[in-house]
Amino acid sequence: MQSATDPTHQHSAQPAEQSSVIRSVALVMVIIIAALIGVFASRFSVSPRGGAAPVLLASTQPVFAVGGAFAAMIAALLITLALAKPINAVVSLFALGCAFAAYAMQTGTISDFVFLDASFKLAAVETIAWGVFIALAAIITFRVGGPLVDVPAHDGEGAFVGEIFHKRALLSLLAGVVAIPVLLFTMVGASKGQAIGACAIAGIASAVIARMIAPRAQPILIFAMPALVIGLAQLALAFTTTLAPSIAFVNATLSPIRVPMPMDIAAGSLIGVAIGLGWSKGLIKPPTSTLRD
Repeated sequence: MQSATDPTHQHSAQPAEQSSVIRSVALVMVIIIAALIGVFASRFSVSPRGGAAPVLLASTQPVFAVGGAFAAMIAALLITLALAKPINAVVSLFALGCAFAAYAMQTGTISDFVFLDASFKLAAVETIAWGVFIALAAIITFRVGGPLVDVPAHDGEGAFVGEIFHKRALLSLLAGVVAIPVLLFTMVGASKGQAIGACAIAGIASAVIARMIAPRAQPILIFAMPALVIGLAQLALAFTTTLAPSIAFVNATLSPIRVPMPMDIAAGSLIGVAIGLGWSKGLIKPPTSTLRD
């Protein structure tokens, strides 16, 4: 056995330490760049009341706002993909979530949305659209970065698409439903930070439960599930609620599900799921060759 003072041992340890430092610096730089892209893109969505609109479709120039936001997030995705291979896909998607969060922090809250008399139906559709975007971004990121090393593939020679649509992986997507009760419990204010935080907690809970359901499934589509589930719930409430949103907001009877704005939900979904997957590594026993999902 080589001792710690063995020159060959020291030389082998130094490259590993240097590589870790390089990855850490790269992570910080990519997050900063992605966040700056999000901040810059928010200027294309101008609210009739001034500042950045709480939702893209409530801006003074919706087409311009939607085009700018999607172009910015595609650019952020391309930049954060730089982390997918040297670190992993989860960290890359976390960095993408920081771009969404930076954008969201520049925009209006539910109070701005309500007093703009904006449409909750369109806001829900926007949330769902971002959920679809996140799903595609996750597929691309995992394709570039490869599978997580702590999640063995179901079939070592199986196709990438097979990992996405494996029956156990699809079953784990049901964990996204927990985003609703978690949001109902944690969404107690109307501030921007509280909205993003509540959505992130919903994402964490979804990721942990999904990992428990399918510990051997690559957690690809789960990144989009909190956003998609919350968006669908918002859409259902928009069609079933008869009380005017402004009155419900003033009376503090507005459902917590309707409080987060689309960008808040997208940011929380990405960041929360990424954190939840990291935390859940300690909750799942490493699978053996004899275990089958």
